[in-house]
Amino acid sequence: MSPALLLRIILTTVTTLAIAAVARWARKHPNRSREHPERVRMPKVVALVGWLFVCVGLLMGLVGFASPEGPLGAGIASVAIIAGGMAFVAMYRNFYVVTYAYEVVFRSVLGKERKIPYSEIQHYHLQTMKGQRFLTVKSIHGVKLSLNIDAYDMKPLLRAIDYHQATGCWPVRVEAGTPDFGY
Repeated sequence: MSPALLLRIILTTVTTLAIAAVARWARKHPNRSREHPERVRMPKVVALVGWLFVCVGLLMGLVGFASPEGPLGAGIASVAIIAGGMAFVAMYRNFYVVTYAYEVVFRSVLGKERKIPYSEIQHYHLQTMKGQRFLTVKSIHGVKLSLNIDAYDMKPLLRAIDYHQATGCWPVRVEAGTPDFGY
């Protein structure tokens, strides 16, 4: 076996194990917001990858645009890489999810805040893809949430789904105060 092939195998193995370790750590320690600890955000790796893309794009842009004989393709590619990196950073900055006893509140990657009360869930679907469990929930108003439930704490929503399967109705918030019977 040649030293180049051995080095390639070692680097591939180390890289794969490092990615698996980071993914496992991210699942065990969810990224919570400091200002609002109930909000679970995307793993910090997403922001790190975004900033890495921005830095690489800036370096490529220097090569592509600053030097007179620089290739035009490097300049164009650098703009695309910077835009992709900024998109990753924006996704990380915008997205969060919070599950309460009677509703799930989230902000999409585009920054739009949404709320799905459990009593307004029209359809839900739990599936496993490539060893990951995904839950898709759609409300009667068309609001849709699809998440990896191993990466995000969705226990209150899963309890509500179990309640719905057992009783046929969703748990609803009971309003405080005296009931008005119309007398």
